[in-house]
Amino acid sequence: MNFRPGWRRWIQAVLQPEPSPALESALSHHRDTLPVLWLLGKTGSGKSSLIQRLTGDTRAEIGNGFEPCTQSAVLYDHPQDAPVMRFLDTRGLGEARYDPAADLAAASGGSHALLILTRVDDPAQEDVLSALRALHSSDQELAILHVHTALHTLGPSELTRAIDFNTGQIATALHGAPPTVAVDFTDPDDGFDDPDVGLGELREAIIELVPDLSLVLSRIDGRDREESLYLAQRREIIGYASAAAAVDLVPAVGLVAVPSLQGKMLHALAGRYDITWDRRIATEFLAALGSGFLYRYVLSLGSRQLMKFIPVYGQSAGAAAAASISFASTYALGRAACLYLYRRKHHQALDPETLRAAFIEAFAEQKRP
Repeated sequence: MNFRPGWRRWIQAVLQPEPSPALESALSHHRDTLPVLWLLGKTGSGKSSLIQRLTGDTRAEIGNGFEPCTQSAVLYDHPQDAPVMRFLDTRGLGEARYDPAADLAAASGGSHALLILTRVDDPAQEDVLSALRALHSSDQELAILHVHTALHTLGPSELTRAIDFNTGQIATALHGAPPTVAVDFTDPDDGFDDPDVGLGELREAIIELVPDLSLVLSRIDGRDREESLYLAQRREIIGYASAAAAVDLVPAVGLVAVPSLQGKMLHALAGRYDITWDRRIATEFLAALGSGFLYRYVLSLGSRQLMKFIPVYGQSAGAAAAASISFASTYALGRAACLYLYRRKHHQALDPETLRAAFIEAFAEQKRP
């Protein structure tokens, strides 16, 4: 079989990705199956601050990023263009006869958990308790975490009593005590020694509830400036890689959709480094990786699509293998692009061997068995 047409299609998609109905449909399905963190708490309980600390997004991005999904709740995708997780924020608390059924339905896609937020200085939690009693009477099972917030508002002796009191209220409403974590997210200008009290414990508690989020919430420190900037883009890269894996589960769609997604990712990453992704930049990047190296990758992409058409095997193992490799290769392409874009922005030389090594290392890191 001649894979040259596939090679040319891949190059064109990387240079100028174009939307397609099949791709948009697959991406929509992917969004619907993302892990969902449902935030339940009164206004001022710290939901926006929690999202900000977990995602690193700005307050403005979070404030403008919510989209209505029910009459009483809104969804926030992170990152916006290639999400890896969703936050469901219930804003109906306090309304007469609030029924969480619609919000439960909105949270039912993919892995999900309920995060109950209560301020330690606010014992009046009847609106939250009423919603939890309705939740307990439903058939929906959710992993639950109780998050105590605003620790700085009380002294040590009052704080212990307040945490115990709110813990007891929530446990009574749920007919069982969920795991708890205490956080205190303040503005750096407020003068507190640590503006992120409990953030590490919060991440670990969420990962315990939703293991699928381990890849995006685990803290990784960069060894140098270049790696630190790459890690800042890592969630977006994972988002595109996850989407590529999702679309590659479908026979034939992956051959067109995966290159388009990779092209969109490269455009987005270039923007993060204040570089315009045009034909010249794309050609430089592809040349730096090497045509032979990339051709072998595109050849494997075409082979994976053929595997999915093999009866029985292609519908299960073949599709799963294709999705796994698409995830790893998209992630690796993003990692290599970050290294290339950083070196280019700072006018630093980059030899092809170093760039390929970054690709291969990232591929091996994310290759799923």
